[in-house]
Amino acid sequence: MNRNLFSFNLLLGLSALFIAGCAAFFSIWGIGLLFSGASIAAMVMASSLELGKLVATSFLYRFWKQSRLMLKSYLCGSVFILMLITSLGIFGYLTSAYQQSSIKYGMMLDTVKLLEDQKKQEQLKISEVKLRIDSLSSLRKTQESRLSEINTNALLARNPIQFRQVQDQTMELIDQTDKNIKSENDKSSAYSVAIDSIDKKIAELKLNSAANKDIQTFKFVADELNMNLNTVVKWFILVLIFVFDPLAVALILAYNIAINKEYAIYSPIKEDVVKPQPDIEKNIVTEPPVQESTLSTVKQIVEKYDENKDGTIDEGESAKMKEEERKKVENEGDDFFKRYFTSR
Repeated sequence: MNRNLFSFNLLLGLSALFIAGCAAFFSIWGIGLLFSGASIAAMVMASSLELGKLVATSFLYRFWKQSRLMLKSYLCGSVFILMLITSLGIFGYLTSAYQQSSIKYGMMLDTVKLLEDQKKQEQLKISEVKLRIDSLSSLRKTQESRLSEINTNALLARNPIQFRQVQDQTMELIDQTDKNIKSENDKSSAYSVAIDSIDKKIAELKLNSAANKDIQTFKFVADELNMNLNTVVKWFILVLIFVFDPLAVALILAYNIAINKEYAIYSPIKEDVVKPQPDIEKNIVTEPPVQESTLSTVKQIVEKYDENKDGTIDEGESAKMKEEERKKVENEGDDFFKRYFTSR
């Protein structure tokens, strides 16, 4: 078998099992979250269904022609429904994971919004303080102008007591106005310090939320597409689950196809069985070689009684032979004798 093909088939099989295992894990965990009241039982049931889905997929490919229509229809429908169930479990798992981060992010946003509202209130207070300070500053200018008028009023100058009283009253008003301005400035400073503290809290919250990179990534995409954050996450999860489990099933089918092709192409070549041919030479009945002494004896007997010298012994000549000589020729040299004289 081709080593490269074996390596690819192994990679294909491992990839199919890994993706199917990941899909099964997310689905089983997600179904357990959906049925939290009996999560263990639900996860065991989901595990058996996931295994059955993969086995049914392989069975349909391997025994499609041998299976009846009702069985094929039921198994196809079951595999399709189980793919939907797996996708639903994955959706539940990923949604739950997103919700945990989303809740934290939402709490952070609510806290930031509350702090920003407090900041706005402090800024409004500062604006009001500035308005009061401006008003007090105007009042103080008026009081100073009045004090100048009192000091230059000839009528009041003629009455020192009244002049002194009016002057003291005006000075007291100016001092009170200064105190009020100082108090308002202190308030403005306190409000500014509160705003700085709020800004620090907001910055810390935003820095801590930056650790949730998934939310930040989705938020960036949502801002770029001008869409709601939850909508972007929902469509992303849907696209993911539409690829996840169908890809696992498709790779299981691809692995079955690959190993079947392998068996069809790279199956061991059946060598033609060469039947052993019968050994013709062995089947030839060979006569034991006639010893040279036997050949000489037979020739001598033939030459002795072959009166007409024709190379054969007829009945008359044979009748003259001794019994032992006749047997010797018949038993030991008859066949060889005939072949010998025929070839000669």
